[in-house]
Amino acid sequence: MLIKQVVILLLLPLILTGCWNRKELDQISITTAVGIDKIDDSYNVSVQLLNSDEIASSKGMGQRLPIVTLQVGTGTTIFESIRMLTKSSPRKINSSHLRILVIGEKMAREGISKVLDILSRDHELRSDFNILIAKDATANDILQVLTPLEKIPANKMYSSLISSAKNWGVTTDVDLHQLIYDLVDQGKEPVLSSIHIKGNQSLAKSRDNLSSVLPPASLEYVALGVIHGDRLVGWFNTRESKGYNYALGNLRSTVVVLPCHSGGRLSIELMNTHAKIKAKVVDGQPEATINVEAEGNVGEVACKLDLTSTTTIKDMEDQLGEEIKQMILQSVAKAKSFKSDVFGFGSALHRANYKQWNRMKEEWDQAFVDLPVHVNVQAKILRTGSVVESFVERME
Repeated sequence: MLIKQVVILLLLPLILTGCWNRKELDQISITTAVGIDKIDDSYNVSVQLLNSDEIASSKGMGQRLPIVTLQVGTGTTIFESIRMLTKSSPRKINSSHLRILVIGEKMAREGISKVLDILSRDHELRSDFNILIAKDATANDILQVLTPLEKIPANKMYSSLISSAKNWGVTTDVDLHQLIYDLVDQGKEPVLSSIHIKGNQSLAKSRDNLSSVLPPASLEYVALGVIHGDRLVGWFNTRESKGYNYALGNLRSTVVVLPCHSGGRLSIELMNTHAKIKAKVVDGQPEATINVEAEGNVGEVACKLDLTSTTTIKDMEDQLGEEIKQMILQSVAKAKSFKSDVFGFGSALHRANYKQWNRMKEEWDQAFVDLPVHVNVQAKILRTGSVVESFVERME
C-alpha cells in the first residue's frame, strides 16, 4: 500500500501542466486604454501602455513618462489595425487589464457595432471596461493627455467617470456587456458618456501638464451621447443628462439649485432617488409613466427662508419635485427629436403587453415620438441642517 502511494505521488507531477502559458512582466506591455478612430476608409487604433518601471518608482517623476501611447495609422479592418500595433511594440500587448475604451466621434456617428464585435470575440478581454465617446476630439488625442493627479490616465478617466455618475449625474458608466445588451434590445437604445479635452490640447500631451499647479489641459466629462441603432445621433446637455439619470434611477447624489420667492437661491443635496418606468395600453394606444422618489437635505440657503415652517418645507418639496419633473420631460423631448428610446419605454411595454408590443415594434421609432409620457415626482426634504436661521440673513 505504501509503495502504491509513493508511485502515485511520483507520477502526479507528470500530469500537472503548471504555468505553461505564463508571461513575465518584462515580456508583455499592459494596456489600460484603447482608442479607435475612423479616418476615411481606414481604422486608427491607439493603445495606452504602462511604463511599469516608472509606475513602480518611488522617487517621483523620472526621466520617462508613466505611459506610452502607440498609434497605427492604417488598417482596412479593426482587427488588422490592432495586429499592426506589433510593428511598434517590442513586447506582446496584453489587454486583460483594459479599463477604458474611447471611440472617436466620427466613428461613433458611422456606427460602433464593428468595434463591439471584435472586442466581444477577444478571449483576453473582460467585459467590465467602460466605453466612452471622444467629443470634439479623436480617441487618440484623449489617450495622449497626461493627468497630474493620477500617474495612469486610464485610471483617472475611470475614477472620474464613476465619481461623476454617483455624485453629479451627467454621466453613466456603461461597460461592454451593458452596451451590447442595449443594442440588441429592440425596446431600449443605449447612451454613452462623452469626454473631451478642456484647455490647451498641444500642452496636454507634454510634461508641462504634470509640472504646473494649474495644468493647462485636463480631461472632462461633459454629457451623454444618444445612440440610435448603433450610431451616435446627438448629445444631451447637462440638464437633459441629469433628467435621463433621474428617469432610470441611476442618480445616487447630486445638487439641485432652486430659486427663492424672496430672491436669491437655495441648494438641495439629493441623498437618495428611486425611479420606475411603466407602460400600459389605453384605448388601444400605449402610454408611459415615470415615477420618481427623491430625498434630500438643505445644503445652502442664500435667501430669506423660515426653515422652521412646515409650509416652507412643503413649498421646497413641491419646487424640488417640479424641477426634477421638468428635467425628465426635457430629456424625453430631446430623445424624441432623435427618435431614440434611450429610456426603455418599449421594453416596459413589452413586459406589460407583449401582444401590443409585437404589433408595434417594427414601427417603434415613430410610435415612441408620439408616445404620451407622464412624470410623477415625490420629493421629500429630510434635514434642514444644524443652523435653522442663516447667519447671512442676520448680517444683512
